[in-house]
Amino acid sequence: MVWRWYDAVVLGEDTGLVRLWEPAHGEVVAQPRRAQQRQPGTRAYVSAGLPGANWWVAGSAAAKAEDADVELDEVERFYSERDLWDDLM
Repeated sequence: MVWRWYDAVVLGEDTGLVRLWEPAHGEVVAQPRRAQQRQPGTRAYVSAGLPGANWWVAGSAAAKAEDADVELDEVERFYSERDLWDDLM
């Protein structure tokens, strides 16, 4: 299993969900990982696969990978709780 965040464009927010457009998936509705104001037209990272929602939206997209806010600690917890680390080797 490989984890991936997609760079998407924010379309708007409705009742606690964020509508985004991502080139490979079209329009998606994502649950925010944390409260944050997202303006239409800005870019944010979305991912599929975290427990509890089909899509999650993380922080704003960044120019450099090391500046990305993509919650690697959540991925580590997900893998650790399911003993998935050995499957990667």
